[in-house]
Order: sequence, then C-alpha cells, then structure tokens
Amino acid sequence: MIRLARVLITAPSFTARHLRTLQARFAVDDDPLGRWYTEEELLGAISKYDAVIAGLDPFTRRVIEKADRLKIVARRGIGYDRIDLAACKARGIYVTNTPVPDEHQAVAEFAVALLLDASKNITRSVNSLKNGSWERRAFVGRNIEGMTVGIVGLGNVGTRVARLVTAFGADVVYYDPYVSSKEFKAVTLPELFSSADAVSVHLVKTPETVGIVTAELLGRMKTGGIVVNTSRAEVVDRDALKDAVASGRLKAGLDVFDREPPRDDPILGFENALTTPHIAAYTVESFDAIDGACAVNVVRVLEEGDEPDHIVNR
Repeated sequence: MIRLARVLITAPSFTARHLRTLQARFAVDDDPLGRWYTEEELLGAISKYDAVIAGLDPFTRRVIEKADRLKIVARRGIGYDRIDLAACKARGIYVTNTPVPDEHQAVAEFAVALLLDASKNITRSVNSLKNGSWERRAFVGRNIEGMTVGIVGLGNVGTRVARLVTAFGADVVYYDPYVSSKEFKAVTLPELFSSADAVSVHLVKTPETVGIVTAELLGRMKTGGIVVNTSRAEVVDRDALKDAVASGRLKAGLDVFDREPPRDDPILGFENALTTPHIAAYTVESFDAIDGACAVNVVRVLEEGDEPDHIVNR
C-alpha cells in the first residue's frame, strides 16, 4: 500500500479551494488545534509530517531535530523569525514564505486604517456612544492631510502605506538603509521621529531591527503623535511605548505583540491604544493568494520533487 505524504496546516481558515487541492493528493490535518502549536506540542507531533503550512508556531532547533520526514515548512505569511532557518537547512528542509502583493496590500490598508481610527478617535467614540454617552468634544480628531507620516522600513508594505497616505495629502519621510527612493524623502531615525505626526513601522525581525525604535526615539515624538505597528512587536521598545501611551502623550495602533495572545498586557486596557489580534493580513484576497502559494510549494516539493518558490534558507 502506498503511503500518502502527510501535511499539517497550523494556520487557521485555510482557503477551501486550495485545501481541496492538497486533500486530493495528501493526507491533510487542517488546523487540528484551532490555534498555533506550542514548542512542546510540535515536539510530539512533527515526526508524522512530510510538510507543514505554518502560522506563527515555534519551529525551533529542538523541533526540527525531531522532524524525520519533514521536507518543507511553508510559512503562511511574510515573517519567518520563529523558524530556525539554519537547523532546517542542515536537514535539507525548505523554508518558504509568501511575499505576495495581495498580502502587502492588505497589511498596508490595515496600517492606514489604524492611523485613520487613531487620528479620528473612531473606536473611542463608538464605544462611548454604545455606553449611552453623546460626548463629542472629547473626540475632536485630526486630518491626515498636512500630517507628516514617517515610514520605518520602505519595503513592499511600507511603500504602499506611503502611497496611500500621500493620496490623503500627507507628507512622507522614511528611514530604510537598504532602500533609495526617488518618490519619498529619506531621513535618519532621529529626524523621522522628531518631525513625524505619525509613524508606521514595517520591519522584519532581525538582530539588527530588534529594539530599533528606542525610548529615546519615542521621546522625540510630538505630544498626540501616533505609532502604528503591523510588523513585529519586538522592533519597538515595549516598555517605552507602554509608558508613552499610559501617560496620554502618544497614541498607538498595534496588531502585533511580544507574546501572542497578549494575556495580561496592560496596553490592552489603554483608551488611546487600538489593539487588534494580528489580523492585518486577514482578507479574503490575501488568504487566497497566500494559501495558493503555499499549496503550490507543497505540491512541488512532495509530488514533483522540485524546488519551491520563495525559499528563505538557501
């Protein structure tokens, strides 16, 4: 009897048509826990699988050393900082991600939505009205037109955010030592935080970027400034941001946290912090494109014996 290759999908709400493509070829366990795995759970399960389509699960060296059959970890998303790339490479396991335009657009739109909400006090006023109040003066907002918006990381998502806020009439400055743009003005990080009315962060997590947004930089921002982060929480000094928001000096729009889910994180209770459960990329269009890319890569590796697209651990 021929053994079907076995695929684990740890990410939620995998697009139905791409799931059917996989199920027609392989034995598929689709989101069996209804959440991401812990390291201990992966240690107990990983030896059964030939491929994983991964959310934000911790594929540590310990996990990879138990992955006797694994040929590919297809990351359902852009970031791959929770996967030990070196350990995978040493065992001949491909690691891929999905840098697809639909996801870039989804995250960019979400970042701008957080900026709009924070600047217009939309969520605060909605909650106030639902609680029976007709308070209006407390929710006077600001126009995006005329703001200076600082973009930290002018990659695929950051560029789209810059263009979207430009359409509103904002002035854009950016910091990215790896990008030279003729479209937007490059500045140093201190200059960006000193001049910006709002800052949107779009960085991958690397040793270079962890903690790059320091307390000193946040201290340079104008009172009432807005910090939006839809990339990785670890690139911003968590305590400094928490203190600035708690004091009322800054507003924040956060879709990412050091620990997810962020149980007992005090920033969740601050009125001037918009907090969402890491859903910036969660759109129908984004999922369809991402899941299609993951499915194609799994089929290429397991069925066709070919290299996948978007390998990140060559």
